[in-house]
Amino acid sequence: MRKLKYFLVLILLSLLVLLGACKFQNKASNTIYTTIYPVYSLTKLIAGDKLVVEKIVKDGAEIHSFEPSSKDIAKLTSSKAVIYLGLVDEWVIKPLDGTNVKVFKASDGIEFVHSDPHIWTSPRLLKKMAKNIEEALTKIDPKNRQYYKKNYSSVVLKLDELDRQFQTVVSKAKRKEFLISHPSFGYLAKNYGLLQYSITGVNEEEEPSAAKMKEIVDLIKKKNIKYILVDPNENLSAVKSLAKDTGIKIVYAYGMGIVSKEQSQKETILTFMEKNLKAFEVVLNK
Repeated sequence: MRKLKYFLVLILLSLLVLLGACKFQNKASNTIYTTIYPVYSLTKLIAGDKLVVEKIVKDGAEIHSFEPSSKDIAKLTSSKAVIYLGLVDEWVIKPLDGTNVKVFKASDGIEFVHSDPHIWTSPRLLKKMAKNIEEALTKIDPKNRQYYKKNYSSVVLKLDELDRQFQTVVSKAKRKEFLISHPSFGYLAKNYGLLQYSITGVNEEEEPSAAKMKEIVDLIKKKNIKYILVDPNENLSAVKSLAKDTGIKIVYAYGMGIVSKEQSQKETILTFMEKNLKAFEVVLNK
């Protein structure tokens, strides 16, 4: 009797292990990985509930200095497909070389300027990214092509409206230049005929030199600039010092190079864009 019970327990444990393995394989076969938050958020909006979408760059991490761990690489190589931006996340390519994982570039057809990856802050370029992602999802999962097309169309409607609103804000603006801590809106500035002045370079972790800070103080006085755009997830020490010395006011805008866990769960790339629109409405009219 004991042997029979032991045998039954072994069978039950074997079945549980088998079911767990199958569940893992099913999840892996239905999971696509993205690299950075903007690609992740846009992909989730279009993929909806048809695919599991995950991202590799951790919440709160800086995209320019991020390096994937061995665990991250294992996730990538076991996934159904990977969608990356380009420029800042080329580390994704080598580990997937020779695997069966499908790899797609969200920035196809878009030219990066001055090693600046922030194409997603422009509604017009984000629209091109959305098209690339919709086409990628259709290749990954062709049976749900109409579903992805519908979600893509919904995203495009919102981006077209954001584009119109940005044009309206700029057309009525009192000034055509803006000051920002980290230059994450260069493509937006180009698309809408604006001029971007920044304290740092494209890397969020860069600290401005004393000479650069003096140059910015002189600029503020010369242009009578009242506001500075700052991403609240960046290092604010230099900006706070500048605000104290010049009286300039801080307005939050989201470059999405660094995104907190709470923001990742609560916001989407579209809601961030709406917040940015309101921020520009303020800084361009004083």
